[in-house]
Amino acid sequence: MEKEELIYDGYVKIYDVTKNNNGKIEKFTKVQCSTYVNFDNESILNVFNEEGKMALVTQYRPIIGVKTLEVPAGTLDKGISPKEIIIEELDEECGISKENIIDISDEPVLSYKIIENMSDGEMHIFLIHVKTMDTLPHEEDDVEEVKFYTLDEIEYLIKKRVVTDPKTLISFFLYKDMIKWIIEKN
Repeated sequence: MEKEELIYDGYVKIYDVTKNNNGKIEKFTKVQCSTYVNFDNESILNVFNEEGKMALVTQYRPIIGVKTLEVPAGTLDKGISPKEIIIEELDEECGISKENIIDISDEPVLSYKIIENMSDGEMHIFLIHVKTMDTLPHEEDDVEEVKFYTLDEIEYLIKKRVVTDPKTLISFFLYKDMIKWIIEKN
């Protein structure tokens, strides 16, 4: 069962959507637009452990109706610094407390526009080195699992189109390119 109700028809179209996801009723708002979108800026957490494995979270995304594997991220909407958002999201999404952080990049290693010709929102990728541990999400209801993957495993998941999220793809290829520098530094 899927039901979409148009609640606003103007510059953008806004729908209230009700969807049955394996017996669980999901309700969300869907926005369609044809031109400019004002996305919030986000901090992306490129989390890697002492073994060099990269963290991905499993999340259900109701707009597309599937579970995704993606890097943890947090919206810069609370009036705190990107680094503070990272520490907060690391705990909320990955269950990794501040005490288990080895190092965080002071500045983003890469910043880019979310959708260059449609938005002024930006993504900021930070590298976060953490102790090797088993983790579970703390507070995030939408995060089902946190798992650390080798670069080869992630590359395989990309080739099989299991990992398709743009911020995750960019983070992966950036990390893959930087891994030699990171290992030499530590």
